[in-house]
Amino acid sequence: MRALTDDRVDAGASSSLRAIAAAAARVHAWAAGNEARRRTAHALRDVARTGWDVDHDVRLPGGQRIDHLVAGPSGLFLLASRAWQGVVTVDHKGATITPVHDPAAAWTARGAHRSLPATASTVVRALSTTTGGHLPPPRPVVVVWAVFPEQVTVCAGVSYVAGEHLVDWLVAQPSAHRARDE
Repeated sequence: MRALTDDRVDAGASSSLRAIAAAAARVHAWAAGNEARRRTAHALRDVARTGWDVDHDVRLPGGQRIDHLVAGPSGLFLLASRAWQGVVTVDHKGATITPVHDPAAAWTARGAHRSLPATASTVVRALSTTTGGHLPPPRPVVVVWAVFPEQVTVCAGVSYVAGEHLVDWLVAQPSAHRARDE
């Protein structure tokens, strides 16, 4: 009978440890996301000073939120900020994050490929309703705060831009008026 009780205690302790580890992982992910949004907001201050419109933590109809919405001479951009631990590469599946000290633990973040284009459509519907006119959809961008050797790449209609290059990249985009005329 004692062995059975010990097994239950061990199972209960193991279950509690898993719950604590899962909660710690959620807190860490929240903190990393908050830091990514803060760093992007800080970088965007430079373009805001030059006349770009920059909004942070934008709530869309239906309660969905986006990290940043940026409008300037090159158009409208929907930015999702990400701070990942490891080396980031992007391919048709999404962004793959490979931990430096544990390459076997690589994982793929597929969310931006799936969610950002749909969110861009939601933004354009909301803005068109508000302004009464037709607007081109915002360009979906993932701002990567991690080791990102590619620095800039586009996949599945989503641009991935290293955070430290974001402002230069935004400013270098062709004028929205010129792009429509060509």
